[in-house]
Amino acid sequence: MKKRLIFLACCLAVVLAFCGCGSKEEQTYGKYTEEQLAASAQDTAESLMALGQEEVLQYISYYEAQAEESEDAALNYSLISDWAEVMNQVGTFKGYSDFVVDKSGKTLTATLTMDFDQRDAKLIYVFNANSMEVTAVNVELVYSLGEIMSKAALNTVMGILTVFVILVLISLVIFGFRIIPYLEKKFSDKPTAGEVQLEVTKVEQVEDETDDLELVAVIAAAIASETGTPTDSFVVRSIKRRY
Repeated sequence: MKKRLIFLACCLAVVLAFCGCGSKEEQTYGKYTEEQLAASAQDTAESLMALGQEEVLQYISYYEAQAEESEDAALNYSLISDWAEVMNQVGTFKGYSDFVVDKSGKTLTATLTMDFDQRDAKLIYVFNANSMEVTAVNVELVYSLGEIMSKAALNTVMGILTVFVILVLISLVIFGFRIIPYLEKKFSDKPTAGEVQLEVTKVEQVEDETDDLELVAVIAAAIASETGTPTDSFVVRSIKRRY
């Protein structure tokens, strides 16, 4: 277990450990030949395939604890995590089918294709083209053209649906701005509770005044009938109700 751990930790540095020289005609990257890069990638792949499920989980915990302090530990953590995701989907190893080195600007990418009976996988090294230091290492599943096109079509459909939903929501918001003034006007036309109470009070006051005038006329008529005095000579100072 300890030997495997040490060996796996050194896998990323194997590329830099080659000191042999290839033929003059062979393509070189820094001071390393393509053959040396391929051999290093195959060593890493074989180390990964030799791990069991429990060992992979142990390595993930081990490197995760050191990832923030060590760049090598961070690279190993990324590699082991990728392998943990794909190891149960690939099946039995059959061999290596391809190794491609691609240089773009200051980045050098070396890709080793591993053939399995269920699904192939790619081990990808990314180097700084000037210093040949490893900057990233990953494991990815190989998808067929049909699968890639299906995923692209699904992403396109999801994108179109997302845009459509957003446009519908924007349309509803814009339509809402047209309704809001109408609702505000409708609610502003309705009298408030205070206004309703004031109107009721005014009506009651008018009714009381009407009742008082009728009462005055009745009293004046009664007095005039008893005394024979015309009602024009009466002055009512106040009316007190007793009830």
